Order: sequence, then C-alpha cells, then structure tokens
Amino acid sequence: MAELPVMPDESHHGTAFVDTRSPKRMAIIGVTPYLYYEDADAALTWLEEVLGFTDPVRWRDESGRVSEADITAGPAMISISGSKTPAHLDDALLIVNVDDIDAQYARITQATDIHVDAPVDQPYGPRTFTIRDPWGYSWTFWQGHANPPSGT
Repeated sequence: MAELPVMPDESHHGTAFVDTRSPKRMAIIGVTPYLYYEDADAALTWLEEVLGFTDPVRWRDESGRVSEADITAGPAMISISGSKTPAHLDDALLIVNVDDIDAQYARITQATDIHVDAPVDQPYGPRTFTIRDPWGYSWTFWQGHANPPSGT
C-alpha cells in the first residue's frame, strides 16, 4: 500500500493532517469508537453510572431492544451496537483523558465492586488506571501527557 502524502495544517486549533492528493483540503476532526455490546441497555447504564459518561441516545428495533446507541465522554462520542460482543477484546484499549485522575478513581470504586488498581504515575509521564467493563473492554483513565523519549 502506498504511503499517503500528508502535511501538517496549523490553520486549525491544534494540528490536523491534510490529504495533499486532492485539490480540496480535508482535515481529520475526530475518531469515534464503535463498540459492540450484546445488552446495550445494560452497557449504557453501566457506562453512565460507573464511568460517568453522559447523554445516551438509544435507537430501538421493533422488539424494543437497543440496536444502536451513542453516549458521550466529555467532548467525545462513543457509538454502540446492540449486537453480540466480539469474543476477543484483549487487544482493545480505550483511553479516556481526565483532569482529575484521583476523583475519577474514587467515583468508579464507589460505583462498582469490580476491583480496580489505584492510579499509578507512569515512567513516561501520565498518571493512569484501568478498569475492564463487565463485557471485556478495557478503559484506561489518563491524566497528563506522555513525555517523548529522549533523543527524539
């Protein structure tokens, strides 16, 4: 596969990458995770009550079951399918940036009986902790920025 020609574009807030192959400038403005939960209603409730996500929107099929949904985590939207959860989630990791890792840890440990290790200062910069939801997705809460390796 050929490498895509991209150039940084500083005209937006932050850096966007612009596809230089077409005459129209195209900026990437975000990424939306699309997760599969067999019981989307239960998952949405858990995401709200335990992780503190907000504003769920549910689309139901004729039987009343959630077929699609959206929920927000800060400014980010997460889309959810009400279909079978994939069997292999070990490679999936969702990072949620927060401004107070200790407050988020306290919130989560008060809202669930799932064991969660305390936040840890990582050698590469941020303070983090991870919780695996009842369906197998890993959610890592992250405060701070990663420090680039020296010499880069």
